[in-house]
Amino acid sequence: MRQSDSVSEELDTENVQCALDFENTMNELETQLYYRHLPPKEVALRVMEAACKFYDADWCGLIQVDLDLGLWKPLWWHNECQEDKTTILTNEFESSEFLDRWVKAVRRGTPMVVSDAEDVKDTYPDEYRLYERLGIKSVLAIPLEPRQIALIAVRNPQRYTHQTSMLKLLAYVLLAAYNDKRMADSLSMAFSPENIKSSHDVFISLFGELKIHTSHGVLPESDLKSPKISRLLTFMLLSNKKALSSLEIVQEIWPEELEDKDEPGKKVKQLVYRLRQAFSIISDEQLILSTPSGYQFNPDLHITTDFQRFDELCIAAAKATSAINKVRLLEKAASLYQGKLLSAANGEHWLVHYANRYHLAFMSTVNELLKQLMDFHAYDLLHRDAALALTIAPENTKAYYWLIRSYQKQHMDEMAAGELAAAKQKLPEDEYQKLLNSLE
Repeated sequence: MRQSDSVSEELDTENVQCALDFENTMNELETQLYYRHLPPKEVALRVMEAACKFYDADWCGLIQVDLDLGLWKPLWWHNECQEDKTTILTNEFESSEFLDRWVKAVRRGTPMVVSDAEDVKDTYPDEYRLYERLGIKSVLAIPLEPRQIALIAVRNPQRYTHQTSMLKLLAYVLLAAYNDKRMADSLSMAFSPENIKSSHDVFISLFGELKIHTSHGVLPESDLKSPKISRLLTFMLLSNKKALSSLEIVQEIWPEELEDKDEPGKKVKQLVYRLRQAFSIISDEQLILSTPSGYQFNPDLHITTDFQRFDELCIAAAKATSAINKVRLLEKAASLYQGKLLSAANGEHWLVHYANRYHLAFMSTVNELLKQLMDFHAYDLLHRDAALALTIAPENTKAYYWLIRSYQKQHMDEMAAGELAAAKQKLPEDEYQKLLNSLE
């Protein structure tokens, strides 16, 4: 038998075995998933285990990518090794700065095949160093189409390394699980405020706890899982600049980190990446874009904030010609204020000016509202609004004044005395004396 015939026979045998393994793998996977209501992560883990089995690989994972920021990180993975070192070997965020070939593959939606890492040692040394660190001798990867958000990769496949059809098929199943997770996360969010009219509307409240509202739900500050992300977003919202560089952000919020051995810009990039991942739960759009001028909000989104709305309502109330309209506008403005701007960062140098300004504006707004309600003899409304205001700003002497005066007007002396006693406990001595003088 000629050598060419022998090689051809071996290829035919391999192709037959590949087809059999393909069918067996899909049948087994169908048995595991069919008629079962498994959570998205469990579906993904079984898909990745099937990939490892088919390719005889030691690791398979779903890797999230952000092409704009040039960052990637594993989200879910299955490891055939006894000891899982994935989180040890990979940094919290990996840079794709030297992975041009991978970036192009993700953008084009084409497979990435590295049969032998040694082959790229000289031509792509930075890529090779990453392979060394992650224990990659060979790798096969497929982007999750049609969205350039992630890819499925198998590490060190021992067979069928050029057979991408199986991985493509598994990528579709994995994408469905990924989308199911995002939908489940989105459905767990609370409903959005009434001023959200379309998928491009974003309302961000900063008074008290930070919350981001879209047509798909609300993302609370706690789900950002990083105080620094909240501060970054708040600073960008308060800034009048269209775009902010990493250096500007660090200089203003964390000047002490300028001497850090790590490049400050790297940390800002990681924060933006994590904010994008969190925001993707409630929107298909990107909240912040990376531009040559720096980071800026997506101009395709209509972003409004509670402090901007507060200012608009106060201006409208000052111009109102009708007393009833004035009361209505003042009530709306006061109801927006749930506490100082980003209360979690209260007292920090970069925020204190804005926080104090709006806190004083809130007390002024409330006091004007209570005065108007007093003129209307709307005592029940006055009691309600004064009580709410004092839970947020217990140092508001004028609110105690209007509350006590309303009780006196109704000859409810015991209630008036009770509020005066409460004021004595809450107010500084000089403010309490001012209250007594004004009541006399």
